[in-house]
Amino acid sequence: MNDEYAYTKVDFDNTSLVFVIEDILKNYLGCFLFYNLYIKSIGLKGDEKILDFGCGGGTGSKCLLKFLGSKGHLTCIDTSAYWMSKAEKRMSKYANVEFIVGDIRALPIPDHSFDIITIMHVIHDIEPSGRQNIIDTLVKKLKEDGSLFICEPIRKSHGIAVDELKSLLKNANFSDHPFGN
Repeated sequence: MNDEYAYTKVDFDNTSLVFVIEDILKNYLGCFLFYNLYIKSIGLKGDEKILDFGCGGGTGSKCLLKFLGSKGHLTCIDTSAYWMSKAEKRMSKYANVEFIVGDIRALPIPDHSFDIITIMHVIHDIEPSGRQNIIDTLVKKLKEDGSLFICEPIRKSHGIAVDELKSLLKNANFSDHPFGN
């Protein structure tokens, strides 16, 4: 880990008012201002099986569902029961989504299950000592020709170093893909 990047443990089940307000704003403005461009860059056909790792309150997940057809499927995973309950409420009208609370490393999800895995603003909130094991697990959940899309803050005050992300992926034998800066 790059020592210049600070890690702060966050209790997502006992969240602060600031996170709640941020989530409300993202729910109303997030698709339009941020998530749509990111999701469009993925180039979905609409029939993919997608894992949204660390879905939180589901704002990004809900936007993903708008790009999936009836043959597509979204699995939302988060360790926080609080945020998962928000996600379930936000996407209750969709039939092609499932919600799982738990640690990806312990969940009974078969390897090679997903066409795409999305990770939006999650890795920097994982304790540094557990990041590699989680990335290793996620890479195993991808189909052989699957894609992993990561969007992370890279500020030193709240984020993760690009070099650390590259190293995590390389160590998981997933290093031959382009990286944005």
